[in-house]
Amino acid sequence: MSKIKKDESVKHQIIEASKVVFKNYGFKKANMELIAKASGKGRSTLYYYFENKDAVFKAFCEDFYEDMLEVIFKQLSPNLTIEKNLNLYTQGRLNHLIEALDTYENLLADIKSDTKFMVHLFRKIKDEEIEIIKNCLLWAIEKNEIKPIASEKLHFLSVAIVTSAGSIKKEIFLYETVKGDPNEQLQWITQLMINSLK
Repeated sequence: MSKIKKDESVKHQIIEASKVVFKNYGFKKANMELIAKASGKGRSTLYYYFENKDAVFKAFCEDFYEDMLEVIFKQLSPNLTIEKNLNLYTQGRLNHLIEALDTYENLLADIKSDTKFMVHLFRKIKDEEIEIIKNCLLWAIEKNEIKPIASEKLHFLSVAIVTSAGSIKKEIFLYETVKGDPNEQLQWITQLMINSLK
């Protein structure tokens, strides 16, 4: 096994072990010693791959969200309508969040107390989501489902859709200001947006 593959394998083992630690202890109570013990690695090995607990948590979150994006992207298709693609996107994110709430209850409590940390952390993930939405819009334009959009406006619209979807989910799950069926509400706002683009 090459050094690069070995390094990736060890990092993966540490990230997988951190999922158990963050699930059981949340972010605040988790520490490098607990992660080292769960991964079966020494603390020196942990610090070789990750500077601190924040770095492990960032890798854990990126892995968690990359899995979500991969599942969503496999479902999207240029053969589907813009409505179907956007509903698959919002439903996929919603299901992923519900699963996270069930699995990482302790972690969610810590995230609620420090949302600025999470905003900074998910910049990379947001960029990937923007590209997914941009593809959905381009497919819809090619099929004449919606009017053509200038490239700079297309990027802005993609950013707006991803940002609003994320903000709505925060209102529903973190701040609990929106009541009712979240899936139904997200589908309604998606339909409203699509109608405005026709």
